[in-house]
Amino acid sequence: MQATKREQTGWHVIDDVIAPLAEWWRKHADARSNMADLAALGSGELARIAHDVGCSASDLRAVARHCADAADLLERRLTAIGLDAKELAATEPAQLRDMERLCTMCGAKSRCGRDLAAHPDDPVWQEYCPNHETLAELAGTPAR
Repeated sequence: MQATKREQTGWHVIDDVIAPLAEWWRKHADARSNMADLAALGSGELARIAHDVGCSASDLRAVARHCADAADLLERRLTAIGLDAKELAATEPAQLRDMERLCTMCGAKSRCGRDLAAHPDDPVWQEYCPNHETLAELAGTPAR
């Protein structure tokens, strides 16, 4: 079998290995920067900012340790169950922020991403999602 032009030039190494690695590094560098910014604040200022966004200082630190896209799965899940993140941001901002916080710190991201990609309508996600009760309530469906 003859190698493709992409394979012959070595561009697949850049596309398949280096680009994802660089993206991972950028995201984690951003998270480290966020943590450094929070560490530079005094405890009173940190508490005020946390209060302004509706969480505790420890939750704010925990969220800052994650990449900026850590809650992206929530938007995909909202879409899968027929909810609009922009509408929720306007009508239920505190609830949406709380769901984003839980999604950011969730330990089942890989499973959630796989389930959303393969079978977004399968209710199995309700077994591990920390937001399943809130999402069921917002969608008007019974929680499992």
